[in-house]
Amino acid sequence: MHGRFFACLLFSACLLAAPPKTVATATGENRDLALTVTLYIDPAGVKELIGNDLDGHYIVADIKIEPKNHKEVSIDLGDFLLRTDQDGDKATPYAPSQIAGQGALVVREVHQGHTPGMANATGGGHTFPTGVTTQNADADKQDPLEQTLKDKELSEKKTDQPISGLLYFVMEKQKMKDLELIYGARDSRISLRFK
Repeated sequence: MHGRFFACLLFSACLLAAPPKTVATATGENRDLALTVTLYIDPAGVKELIGNDLDGHYIVADIKIEPKNHKEVSIDLGDFLLRTDQDGDKATPYAPSQIAGQGALVVREVHQGHTPGMANATGGGHTFPTGVTTQNADADKQDPLEQTLKDKELSEKKTDQPISGLLYFVMEKQKMKDLELIYGARDSRISLRFK
């Protein structure tokens, strides 16, 4: 009898000490499509999914959309919204180019050469700045992370076939139970909770 009591007590303690859920899946549907979303809220899970933890600033959603009865649906990334009960914060998906591939901006002064009629103390021509320009230091280089994010991103298109891909939301330090992913317009909205 005591053994059974201690076993139950130990099991209860293990449940209470379980780490918070960092990956969860939810499903929902409207008249046009079925939606399955798996959220990755922990940097380690994000890294396992895409090979980079995105510095811990992003929640990644693995989206699967299945049109019903082969009806063509229009996939628009602006139809997705992630919100949290924690502070009411809301986020729409970021494009890969907003996350990676933004080369450092270089600020430099542009000087004009010798100017007739203007001499400096040494008798030479005078130079002066004419403006400030910026340039993308890596304009010709494709960031490998940006390409990976593009390759895995959910495509915006019209389709009557199942489609899947990832979306990237700027949101950090959230609990799964506080998150809600909303898809679609008001008359066909799908709301998913990840408790």
